[in-house]
Amino acid sequence: MSATTQLHQLDNGVRLATVSMAHMASVSVGLWANVGSRHERACDHGMAHLVEHMLFKGTPTRSAEEISRQIEGLGSSIDGFTVEDHTAYHAKAPSQQFEKLFHILADFYRNPTIDPGELKSEKQVIHEEIAMVRDQPSQFLEDLISEATWGITHPLGRSITGTDDSLKSFQRNDVLRFFQAGYCGANTVISVAGNIDHDQVTKQVTDIFDSLAIGHVAGYEGAIKPLADHRFREESDQEQVHVALSFPSVARHDDRRFAHKLLNVILGENMSSRLFQELREQRGLCYEVQSDFVSFADAGLIQIYVALNPSQLQSALETIDQIARDLVTNGVSKEELEAAKAFIVGQSHISLENTSSQMMWAGECLLFFDDWRDPELAHCAIEDTTAGQVHQAAREIFSQRRFASALIGTAESNTIMEKWRSAAV
Repeated sequence: MSATTQLHQLDNGVRLATVSMAHMASVSVGLWANVGSRHERACDHGMAHLVEHMLFKGTPTRSAEEISRQIEGLGSSIDGFTVEDHTAYHAKAPSQQFEKLFHILADFYRNPTIDPGELKSEKQVIHEEIAMVRDQPSQFLEDLISEATWGITHPLGRSITGTDDSLKSFQRNDVLRFFQAGYCGANTVISVAGNIDHDQVTKQVTDIFDSLAIGHVAGYEGAIKPLADHRFREESDQEQVHVALSFPSVARHDDRRFAHKLLNVILGENMSSRLFQELREQRGLCYEVQSDFVSFADAGLIQIYVALNPSQLQSALETIDQIARDLVTNGVSKEELEAAKAFIVGQSHISLENTSSQMMWAGECLLFFDDWRDPELAHCAIEDTTAGQVHQAAREIFSQRRFASALIGTAESNTIMEKWRSAAV
């Protein structure tokens, strides 16, 4: 049975997408705020993430413990996350529990108490989260490569969690101000997927969210041209060196994004990719290597990550350089391209069989495109992409030899990286 997607917009700007999947036993619900870390001023660094945490800490009618107990008592699970351009809260439950589940989610989205005692406690929790990230090189490397790519003064170059100092400076009124400005009708998206009825969901959403203030669409500082800087953190007691490289790519709305996505799959997104096959399978240089295609409304990146023994670093960097040069010179083979297309489309079809992925797709469509996009149109765009377009993407990304980098490891490893950068750029 096929899923049916319908849209509705309230007078205050709240946007709703429902995906009816009558054959499913579950329902997935997403509440999205179109405000994230890139919407912060320098003095608000980490505020979007802190607000996300505080929404779980209670309302006038439910304590934090009651929120958890009531949601889990429905056979449901809940989570939230903050990224650069939005914050999301999502839950999944048996479909017959939708009405009760939505009331709880709507309550903490609309009515957080932001109790001073809870705020003090949750800031300490985030201090621990920051410390945990610093102790995990693969995670802390993400902050370093963002800073190298965008600079510490740009919102995209700052960590999502904030810093110990920024958290200490936040008072309850600061948190309330950020919450009230961001969590308004103009910035709110609701997506529901599963065994539900569109009209019934629309009525429930309208009853609860119709009184939400319209507010204003959250503004943000536009992306700059990605930098070609390097960041280094010395960790002499680590057995591995962790490296990230960041190359300019295309933005979320750019028609070339399909070619860049295919290039990324061929480069390093799966086990048959060039990076995985060359660095791990054929040369045994590392255990983990991958690439990612990151896109925002006004910018995009292709990033490479590898962790390996310091003695293998020089060989790994040279191999990465050879792969990039070959893509620029020779492009991709027909076999590689067809396999990458099959991977992307196949993984999408498999994912969209479940209510969580349908909910995420619908929510992201409204957030990023202000409309629902049929995934089959994206699949067709992938299928229609030519080897020439992917070759052109490789030239756009790698031919300028301009990239940011970050490394966590020994000083000797960083010397190798600096010399390689000087020769490569």
